[in-house]
Amino acid sequence: MAISTVQIANFALSKIGSDSTIESLTENSAEANICNLWIDHARKQALAAFNWDFARVRGTLATHGDDAPTEWTYRYVYPADCVKARFMYNPLGRKENPVPYEVKQSDNGTKSIVTDQIDAILVYTKDESTPSLYTDWFIELLATALGSKIAYALTGKRNLQRSLAAEA
Repeated sequence: MAISTVQIANFALSKIGSDSTIESLTENSAEANICNLWIDHARKQALAAFNWDFARVRGTLATHGDDAPTEWTYRYVYPADCVKARFMYNPLGRKENPVPYEVKQSDNGTKSIVTDQIDAILVYTKDESTPSLYTDWFIELLATALGSKIAYALTGKRNLQRSLAAEA
């Protein structure tokens, strides 16, 4: 059976000691409501926690319309699906000489990446939401992270919430 978001939510419910399971994140139950509230946030946190190969992207950055900042030569658009910028690809292939960059807010409030690298290529973790691509380790982390988000609301146990957060 293929893994689903609902199954991951049920894993999280199991981690907090709930006897209840859900059939859908949109069903009318306290468990479904709280899982639905937190699942996307927990997924993004779990993705950002590690450089997962199933969510790794290497993409050429688009030039930003704003002017380049004075301390850097180029400003690029921050990828919309990026949850964590990992590193700037070095076209010379030298891992010991990483390409410097910074993530900045542009004048209009959008995120951008600034660097001196022309035609910049960013390696990043994307917001992957297809459970069939997840590894077992990621599923475990996501269920634990989600469990930490829902524990207090469903059990009233702060220690359980803290324990799951530390485990995640």
